[in-house]
Amino acid sequence: MSQTVTPDPLNALTEQAATRIARHVGALQRRYPTALRTLTIMAADRDHPSGPAWPDWCWLPMGAAVALVQRHGRDLSAVGDVARVAAVAQWELLGRHVVTPSADVASAAVPAPPSTRPQDANLPLSRQRLLDVLGGACYYLVTPVANDDDVPNWVYGTYLHLEHDTATGRMELRFLVDLGPGWNELVPVVVHADQPTVAWSEQDIRASIPPHRAGPATDRFLAQQRALGWLVWPLLGTLLDESARLIGPGRLVDPDPLVKDASLWRLSFERPHPSSA
Repeated sequence: MSQTVTPDPLNALTEQAATRIARHVGALQRRYPTALRTLTIMAADRDHPSGPAWPDWCWLPMGAAVALVQRHGRDLSAVGDVARVAAVAQWELLGRHVVTPSADVASAAVPAPPSTRPQDANLPLSRQRLLDVLGGACYYLVTPVANDDDVPNWVYGTYLHLEHDTATGRMELRFLVDLGPGWNELVPVVVHADQPTVAWSEQDIRASIPPHRAGPATDRFLAQQRALGWLVWPLLGTLLDESARLIGPGRLVDPDPLVKDASLWRLSFERPHPSSA
C-alpha cells in the first residue's frame, strides 16, 4: 500500500527562494559581467601591505561595489545598484547560504508590537551577536510564510551581511530586501550597528544627512527604510536567537545552474539527533 507524503511548505518556500536568487545572480552577471571576478580580486587585497585594511568580519567594504558600478557607467544616484552588487555577489562567493526558519522559531522570534507606531520600536542591537552570526558571511534568509493573498510589498526574503564603513569606521548591518521578481525589487536597508537600538540607529542616520539633502524626498526614503526594517526584523530575530540552531546543510534537487551547490539550512529550536552507532 502506497503512503501519501505531505509536501513540506517550508521546503517549497526554500525552492522558490532559490529560483528568485538565481534571477538575482543572473541579473548581476548580465549587468556587471566582471563583478564576481573583480570583487574576488579586490577582497584578496586585504592582506597586501600597500592595500587598504578592513576588519575580518567584513568580506569586502562596499566601496568596492561603488567602484565597480562606476566602472560600468551606472549612475551612482541610483544607490540601490551598489547595495545589490555587494549583497548578491557576496552571497554567490561566500558559500551560497539559504536559511529557512522553522515555523516555531519564526513565531517565537517576532518582537512584540510597538506600543504606538513601528518607528517607536526600541529593538536592541547586539554588536557581539551580530559579529558572531554574520561576521564574514552573507545569508539569504527566507520568509517562512507564503504570500497566499498577494500582499503588496511582501518580503519574500532578505540578504544579510555586515559592512565596514571606511569613511566612519563604523559597523553597519545591511539588508537587501527581496520585494518582487527582479533586480530592481531588491531594496537596500542600512542599520548603524554601533548604536544600542534600532531607534537610535534611525536617529543617527537622520543626523548624518547633510542639511542640503534634507526635505520631502529624504523623509520618504527614511520612512521606507523604517518600514522595511520593521518588516525584516522578525526574520533577523530568528537568526540572532541564541536558542536557535542552524541544521544542515542540505542541497537543492535539480537546481538552476546559477544556484548549484547552494547550502540549505533550517533554523530550528530542535537539536539534531546523534547518529546511531
